[in-house]
Amino acid sequence: MSPSRDDVDRQLDRLLKSTVFANAGRMSRFLKFVVEKTLAGEGERLKEFVIGVEVFDRDSDYDPRVDSIVRVEAARLRSKLAEYYAGEGRDDSIVLTLPKGGYAAVIALHDRPAPATNGSAATNGAYVPAPVPAEPVAPTRSRARASAIVAALAGAAVLVGVVWVPSLAPASAPRVAVLPFESDSSDARGADLAARLTEGVTAELVRTNRFAVVASSAARAAYTSAERPRDLAAALDADVLVEARVLSDGDRVRVEARASDGRERKFWVEGFAGTAADSDALEREIATGIAAALSSVDTAAD
Repeated sequence: MSPSRDDVDRQLDRLLKSTVFANAGRMSRFLKFVVEKTLAGEGERLKEFVIGVEVFDRDSDYDPRVDSIVRVEAARLRSKLAEYYAGEGRDDSIVLTLPKGGYAAVIALHDRPAPATNGSAATNGAYVPAPVPAEPVAPTRSRARASAIVAALAGAAVLVGVVWVPSLAPASAPRVAVLPFESDSSDARGADLAARLTEGVTAELVRTNRFAVVASSAARAAYTSAERPRDLAAALDADVLVEARVLSDGDRVRVEARASDGRERKFWVEGFAGTAADSDALEREIATGIAAALSSVDTAAD
């Protein structure tokens, strides 16, 4: 059974009025555009150039190879949707997603049958691949490290049922908070890149399914430059704090990342180089480095 057009319109309106999308005018415009075009049967028309011109007001000389605005905002939109459905939208009956590799929206029913075995689930008699975990809202937990529930969004075909299968980090997994990355640049582009890398690394750590990860929105809310790491770790109930400084020179980017535990003990420092246009690769590389460091270090509190 597919959701009706009226139901999808109501779901879109609910999303755009949510706290996650508050003050996100450009991203809201992006989401509304791709959903409406998908509903109109024009999903195949949603190319980077078209979106750049019609959503982000680029002119006819716009070159997506030079100006990465659409790719950047698409990554941020995916993160925002994951955050919404992990939090205030977790009980919504319709799920809107923007899978990687394209710009057509996926519009699906949010079913909750009992999860099947072998990493898959069935719905309405059809096989649906196990979903990819998305960024969770920061859960509350005791210091005994109760399992962190990570919301999952399925990359299913348009207008088909989706199985909602939570992904559980191990009960003994360290709880990681990725603090807002700092930019060496005072302009908006540098700040945007730092914010994008922060959210991207957070999401990549969630996808490893090996850690309990504090939602980026919670980390941002708690973070101040004057806060002592020990106090910040306590406020976020985090075993590990990840920090980074983003140095940019044109399209070239260098990230100086470090991790410390709740006792203010720095146990990992590493530098990463890449380009702003390929920030996805940089995010994966940083997350891999963090995961490797956490695998070899005892971060448990005294």
